[in-house]
Amino acid sequence: MRDPRTTPPRLFRPSPSPRSVHRVLLALVVSVLLVPLGAPSSGQAVSPTTRHFISNLRGSTAPKALGYNVFDTSASGVATLPAGVQGLVWLGQKCPTSADATFRSTVDRLATNPKVFGYYLSDEPHVADCPRGPAALASRADYIRAKSRGAQRSFIVLSRVADYSAFRPAATHVDLVGIDPYPCSVASPGCPVTKIRDKVTAARGAGIPVAAIVPVHQAFGQQNIAGGYYRLPTATQMRAMLAEWDRLVPSPVMDYAYGWSHQSSSNPTLVDSRSLQSVLAAHNGVVVR
Repeated sequence: MRDPRTTPPRLFRPSPSPRSVHRVLLALVVSVLLVPLGAPSSGQAVSPTTRHFISNLRGSTAPKALGYNVFDTSASGVATLPAGVQGLVWLGQKCPTSADATFRSTVDRLATNPKVFGYYLSDEPHVADCPRGPAALASRADYIRAKSRGAQRSFIVLSRVADYSAFRPAATHVDLVGIDPYPCSVASPGCPVTKIRDKVTAARGAGIPVAAIVPVHQAFGQQNIAGGYYRLPTATQMRAMLAEWDRLVPSPVMDYAYGWSHQSSSNPTLVDSRSLQSVLAAHNGVVVR
């Protein structure tokens, strides 16, 4: 039995004041509110990019639940875009021509529409086939900028390093340039992320500023197409590609997932892979249950 003579005297501890209790409760509430809502629990990095574009929707709105908030659309489809989603309006040409009356009329109609993020003006043009393309794009990009007062963006995608210099923003006046390395293929089943590094390095060297680069995420393959070359990445491969893009282009204005539905040149696609949907949603800051 413990000797009571060795027991130290009990110290007087006053009860906490109501103000102190309120401070503690307030600190607890603030700490809870500061936890990011919807942050993925997998430890995967969330992109700082706030705009996530996806194409080939064929009327589907399902990608909105994955955090995609810029949809591929036609001019007539802008009115039916879901709440919280903007459109990247397809006015594209393989070989761009100068802004004509039809183009100007379409932009005039949409230039003040808050549902329009911008215009997709050309998909993988090649200067060897289209030497006047850069100047034609400049006329279109300039018209968009003037009519929207800089509120809407012009966008193209380039696939060949040989086209980077000719179609750089200084020549075409476009705001954003998608770069599509597509690392996963029959020839490269391991999806080497060095392909992303090589193309980003080449783009910057050709005069495409990193601030104008739009990462294009490969969310398609061609396994279901006779003679197909590309391969749909696995979830692990997608995480590695996203990490490399985040390292090289850390704060893009927009990123781009190609693509959602099947088409003649892409099958399977993102619609077929729940695991890829989860990875890309986490990258977009959304948890898929």
